Amino acid sequence: MCGIAGYVGLGELEGAPLLDVMNQAQRHRGPDGQTTYVGERFGFAHQRLAIIDRAGGQQPMVSRDGRYVLIYNGEVYNFRELREELAHLGREFRTASDTEVVLVAYEVWGQAAFDRFNGMFALAIADTTTGTVVLARDHFGIKPLYLATGVAGEALFASEIGALLATGRVARRPDDRTIYRYLRYRVHDDTERTFFDGITRLLPGQAATITPDGRVHVRTYTRLYEELRDLAERNEPYDEDARRRFAEALTTAIEQRLVSDVPVGTALSGGLDSSTIVATLNRALARHSRDTESLGPRQQTFSAIFPGELNDEERYIDAVAATCSDSLVVHKVAPSPQRFIADLSDFLRTQQEPVVSTAPYAQYCVMREASKHVTVMIDGQGADELLAGYAAYHLVYLRHLRRTGGSVRAAGGLARSLDVLWRMGRFRLFDRLHGRDSLTVTDMLAPAFLMEYADERFDVVPDDIKRRLEDDVFRHSLPCLLRYEDHNTMRFSIEGRVPFCDVDLMRTLWAIDPKAIVSGGWNKRVLRDVTADLLPPDVRHRRNKIGFTIPERTWFPVLAREFRAILSSPSFGTRPYWHQPTVVEAFDKLVERRAASETMLFWRLLNVELWLRTFIDNDPTSTIVGERVDVQV
Repeated sequence: MCGIAGYVGLGELEGAPLLDVMNQAQRHRGPDGQTTYVGERFGFAHQRLAIIDRAGGQQPMVSRDGRYVLIYNGEVYNFRELREELAHLGREFRTASDTEVVLVAYEVWGQAAFDRFNGMFALAIADTTTGTVVLARDHFGIKPLYLATGVAGEALFASEIGALLATGRVARRPDDRTIYRYLRYRVHDDTERTFFDGITRLLPGQAATITPDGRVHVRTYTRLYEELRDLAERNEPYDEDARRRFAEALTTAIEQRLVSDVPVGTALSGGLDSSTIVATLNRALARHSRDTESLGPRQQTFSAIFPGELNDEERYIDAVAATCSDSLVVHKVAPSPQRFIADLSDFLRTQQEPVVSTAPYAQYCVMREASKHVTVMIDGQGADELLAGYAAYHLVYLRHLRRTGGSVRAAGGLARSLDVLWRMGRFRLFDRLHGRDSLTVTDMLAPAFLMEYADERFDVVPDDIKRRLEDDVFRHSLPCLLRYEDHNTMRFSIEGRVPFCDVDLMRTLWAIDPKAIVSGGWNKRVLRDVTADLLPPDVRHRRNKIGFTIPERTWFPVLAREFRAILSSPSFGTRPYWHQPTVVEAFDKLVERRAASETMLFWRLLNVELWLRTFIDNDPTSTIVGERVDVQV
């Protein structure tokens, strides 16, 4: 795992100094080495977090003939198989790193190599003969890659937006359309636009070709998305053979992510997904499977707990630990509202763009603790989008049943899902029974702002479960979670790995009947079925999805004074996005329990204001990630 950055379209005199500046802005991403490479009209910067072949995997890496130069952030887990295939084609290797496999694969197959990689990557490859630079991002978008045009028309790219801003060649302006979509629809990271006007991201599965004059041409390089549509048409029976194939693909995906020359740990929320990973690795450790040396003699797990809160999962964490006997070392952190305020400045600068709720702070705390013990963390991100883990997917599946099987099947599915639907609506029902006012964001936004972006829509697939999940995996839901994960892990110089984001696993699942995803009122059906001998029943049969979240309903009243000070501040009142008196009045109702508990709505308002103060009103490059800056909380 690393931080990469660079420019295309500048001469050495003007461009070379930028490389050290960008490296410095991303030094937390790679404390094991800082290097640069200057070509005729391009330059590369690289911060290395050494994971595989710590001695031989130095970057930038140059091909044997000197033509290609590579900088690369991520891991390709099938690099051994690709290395063997390339060796049969007569290619020789000087290192044991996956970086060299990526470089040689590009030499042999060009951009077609990207679709052969199973892993996570953001990379840049320069052709010194033509002066062209190619950027690419993995199929799921696990590793980020941002682009901007500099003041002289040059192309700039980096793993983090902060590195682009640090050059001083990119304007700091908010993208109001992105802010509108975030406030109005609670979505972000679903298009190429960012919260910064003029800074874009490569989307999952995209490559960009940059010509020597800095012009950028973006395309989708992968056929995965078309393959998934074809596989979904197969509807292979959900039977014992299907369960066996899924279990094998999942075990392979989990165990592949053990390859490492540094210690590996696991995130354990107590949910089905992370518990499956922990239990699978515990079994692999007992069997002395390949690459388990990276776990050490006992697997180290890391959890966030909230004693006494509705969303506390400690009893599930303890149940998994008990099942694994003495083979786990369980580390627990207990985030508090007071510590949240103390960390808020760094958390904002870590994420660099607004987040949809305060939930990513729990992960931030977990990764801070993990960094004291391990260098790689494996967790269950992506399983909810792959296997319909959120309660709202039950509604999609019920519509799917009605569309494909008629009202009788839909009614049967509804009867089996009533407890899940109750959990979805219970708080709203309680608010109504207590006569609390409902709050909507449109009531708080400025009329002119609403009118300017009235054409914006957020459409979702309503009645096709696999099509809906595809959208959420690659566009609507997972991309922002992967950004949170990347930035939270790299803030503490940790590599995060997500085995549910595996192309072979997704292909295997997509060929099976949707009953493997939802059936009999149970989501994640196949995962529950294949873990019968791995997990304790109270974890395997859980219906209450929580994950690494924080108890916003109880934290907000505790932090009401600090939050109200922000919402009633002069700077908040000058923004063109909302009507301050309405916001403050609604917040007071929330705190006094006279209005529905829409804490996520107010967090979005707060987050935009604090982001504006940190990145737009002030120069964020005056300090770096890890140094506190006053955001006037």
